[in-house]
Parts: sequence; C-alpha cells; structure tokens
Amino acid sequence: MRSNNGTAVCLALLLSLGIPCAAFAVSGQVVYTEGDVAWRNGANTHDAAIGDPLGPGDVIVTGARSMAVIDLANGTTLKLKEKTTLSIDSIGEATSVKLTAGGVFASIARKLTGRFSVNTQTAVAGVRGTEFFMAYGKTIDEKPDVWLCVNSGAVEVSIPETGQTVIVPQGLGINIVAGAKITSPKSYPWTRKLNWNIDPQSGTVDDRTSLEQAYSDLLNQDYD
Repeated sequence: MRSNNGTAVCLALLLSLGIPCAAFAVSGQVVYTEGDVAWRNGANTHDAAIGDPLGPGDVIVTGARSMAVIDLANGTTLKLKEKTTLSIDSIGEATSVKLTAGGVFASIARKLTGRFSVNTQTAVAGVRGTEFFMAYGKTIDEKPDVWLCVNSGAVEVSIPETGQTVIVPQGLGINIVAGAKITSPKSYPWTRKLNWNIDPQSGTVDDRTSLEQAYSDLLNQDYD
C-alpha cells in the first residue's frame, strides 16, 4: 500500500528524475496504489509508484484485487478499480481519457478550466465540476454494456455513432446498452454501495461493488 506524501515530495521526485517543474503543470501523477499496478508508454512498462509522472500517451493498468488513484493537473482525480485499463489521451484545455476495460471513478474540481471527458468503446461522458462512476458491464450483443452513475453535479453522455445524448443528474444512473442505446436516467439500488472516497487519509478507497447487482436491479425495472 502506498499513500501520497504531498506535492512537495512529488515535485522533488520529478526534479530528481530530470523532469522540470513546468512539465508537472501539464501532466499527471500516481498518488496511490494497492496491489499490482503498472503504467506503460509505448513499449516501456513500469511498476507504478507514488509520484510517477503521467502524461498523454500513458496507459495505466490495474490487476486483480488492485486499484490506483491518479491526479491530472487540471483538478481531476481518477480512481481505477481492479482489472482496469485507462489511457490518457490529452491533458490541458481539453483533457480526455479512454477507458478500455474495468471501471473508473472521476472527481472533477469545480474550479476546472476547459473540458474533461471519459471515452469508452462506444460512448463519451463529458463533465465539469462533478463526481461520477463509469464501468463496462456484460457483453450481451456484439459490444459491451457501459454503466454510468452520478454522485454530484451532472454528466452529459453521448453515443457518437447514433447522435443520442442524455444529461444524467446527481443521484441517477444509466445503462448504455450494447453501445447502441442510452436508457433513461434512474435511481439504481446498486449505486448506493459504491465507495466514492478517493482520499486514503479519509479511509478505505478500494471499491468492491459488483456490476452483477446492476443487472439484478434490471429485473425489477423497465429496460427502456
């Protein structure tokens, strides 16, 4: 288990690696890990450690019963669940990450300038000043389902292929069915079990919520 020792330590580490402080201002860093976490850039793979700098092109991977928390320079913190693969596409005025496996919690500061989005295989979630969770579910047809729920603020979700767009408000969730249809925002019981904490100093940060419960919830609700 590792925890964040503060910005000063991270800056010192960057300097020791020969990375100027200016680079820190436009990139991200690893702030916490549990278990097997790695990041790669091109053909180079590294075991993740506190203070490791991250930037566009980097891919973070968590193993079974593992998780990681990363900070991006624009006021965004991401918590990766186990068996998750997430790549950083851009950081700056338009910050974008891509989720290709597993699930991610996103906490976006209200002071965020510019835009932030999470892209999946079939959908895009764009936000400012909010907290939300996004994860892959079952593959029922050719493409996997994607689940999203909002803890605070609101999230705009769209499917580029169809042009469908839905605003998901605080306390509600949606299912992007096989990448083709967004269900109407609803209150799902399974979301109440999610662990939204991203600060190890405040308690457990790991989340063990299973999306199997999400599909059990559908048995009692319309799959519109």
